[in-house]
Amino acid sequence: MVRACIEAIRPVNSFMMGLAVIVGAAIASSPGQALDPVRLFMGALVGFLYTGASMIHNDLIDVEVDRVNAPWRPIPSGRLSVGAARLCIGVLAVSGGLVALLLGPVPFVLAVTALAIAMAYNRWGKLSGLPGNVMVAFIVSFPLIYGSAVAGSYTWASIVFIGMVFLSALAREIVKDIADIEGDRRAGARTLPITRGPLYSSRVAAALYMAAVALSVIPPVMGSVNRGVYIASIGLVDLLLAREAYLLARGVDGEAALRHKRRVLYIMLIGLLGFLASTSTGAGGWS
Repeated sequence: MVRACIEAIRPVNSFMMGLAVIVGAAIASSPGQALDPVRLFMGALVGFLYTGASMIHNDLIDVEVDRVNAPWRPIPSGRLSVGAARLCIGVLAVSGGLVALLLGPVPFVLAVTALAIAMAYNRWGKLSGLPGNVMVAFIVSFPLIYGSAVAGSYTWASIVFIGMVFLSALAREIVKDIADIEGDRRAGARTLPITRGPLYSSRVAAALYMAAVALSVIPPVMGSVNRGVYIASIGLVDLLLAREAYLLARGVDGEAALRHKRRVLYIMLIGLLGFLASTSTGAGGWS
């Protein structure tokens, strides 16, 4: 059960959300502000635990669709029972809530709110199509906001970074719907690929990626990051996203969409590491 539960939390996704909290704190910190490593670790742990809880909850709600779209996952495959899945969710949610409470009332309320939105999406939002995609993009970008609360400060650069992550996550969700079109149609979902077609959807996603690339030029121009580190790391991300946008503009089928969403997950991880490196060198230190 433990192994299936670990698989169900999507460790890579959960790790990225925890890392995003640290990035959010780094880019939101004021010049000269020292960041407490213990507090950062606790914030990242909340992100990891609550993401894991929402991932399992998603699979629990979506089990019938996953029997078509992803029969290999722990719950539809029978490796994780419904009762065990609910127990995993409870343990993760309570543990995350306790850690968030130790961080203070604002981080606690924000964390619980984010988990509530994630679970609302799992139960109701996913059938709504594009509005549901927007909910997911907000949830993905939320750790950057949460990082600001953990650090106790914010900067204009954090808003730019949040926008970049939001646009990329929204594009990825739209492409993901292309891969899930058969199961989503059976479930009665009104996703963009169902209502407007895969080609239209892939081109919308391509435009969103290019919008994220356009936003990325603002931080070095404004001078709030280490330009050398930023250009080296985020420049690579821009090239990779531009390549994905080019491929999407030509249209993708379900298999290509699956490969795309995996690639973009790692591109976003590179971006988060790049944000962290370029901002921590010029926005305070570690106490």
